[in-house]
Amino acid sequence: MPRTFMLLVALGSVFAVAACTQSAPPEEALAPAATAAAPAIPADAEDVEATISQLERDWVAAIVKKDEAALDGLLADEFAGVSPTAHYYNREAAIDDLKRGIYQVESMDLDEVSVNTYGDVAVAFASQEEKSRYAGADTSGHYHYTNVWVNKDGRWQAVASHGTRFDKGH
Repeated sequence: MPRTFMLLVALGSVFAVAACTQSAPPEEALAPAATAAAPAIPADAEDVEATISQLERDWVAAIVKKDEAALDGLLADEFAGVSPTAHYYNREAAIDDLKRGIYQVESMDLDEVSVNTYGDVAVAFASQEEKSRYAGADTSGHYHYTNVWVNKDGRWQAVASHGTRFDKGH
């Protein structure tokens, strides 16, 4: 079975499990939308959101600084990604592309990060502007990423990433 298909099945499973484990509030707790207060986010969810947001910034910094050790810690052994050019890459390829200078980043600036948490799984949506080259070609532009993080033994690591180029003019 192709790895990309397995990745999509795995991500679908993560989202299905997360959706099934969310409990619905009792009907009497539901208020009309016009008068309902914003639901309170449990403190631990806020902590996870802050942690994942920081890890997203750490990931960007590691790429810009070509910090292989930091990337090694951020990306899980089973990490799988799909680049904005629709190419599959794993943890080893991500690190190797930086080490060998295939992926060269002059600057990478996150302009937005939002995080949804599902217990030991978090999904981050990031938007960034970067000045970069890949295999000699200019890849500078604005990108959106969806990154899946899993808490394994008290340590958050990225297990999946999908990037899309976003043309601001459209």
